[in-house]
Amino acid sequence: MSTGQLHCIWDSRPFGLNGLNEVAGQLADRLDWGEVIALQAPMGTGKTTLVSALARHHGAEDAASSPTFALCQSYPVPAEGSGRRLIRHLDLYRIRHEDELIDLGWEELMHDAEALTFVEWPERAADHFPDHARLLRMECLPDGMRVATLWQRESA
Repeated sequence: MSTGQLHCIWDSRPFGLNGLNEVAGQLADRLDWGEVIALQAPMGTGKTTLVSALARHHGAEDAASSPTFALCQSYPVPAEGSGRRLIRHLDLYRIRHEDELIDLGWEELMHDAEALTFVEWPERAADHFPDHARLLRMECLPDGMRVATLWQRESA
């Protein structure tokens, strides 16, 4: 992601599993097809669970699962007319060298107008995100609830 000032454009109220679908719907209202979302949160915070809820919100045929070993999972969702769209979920935890991004087809994945692309462990590819990428941060609160915030770069 390029350097520049980030500003928060959405934040959730604290939520648990019972409020996850509501939060996913609120977040989905803030996202447009073709966007890339860097998903940052400590391990065990529920990144995959949130992506799964977003996929369900959009009517995905398959439930999202952790892409740690496959690096990339895609979940087709119905689109208006006869088109298809994807929720794409990448997990860069196992990426050790930038060359692996090329093998993954990184450039094409970052510019797919028919997908919402979520990238876990985005710091492994920090210099390779498009300027328009957004940042979704999740945190675990002391009481076990979660909060999520969506950030975007200020326009120059």
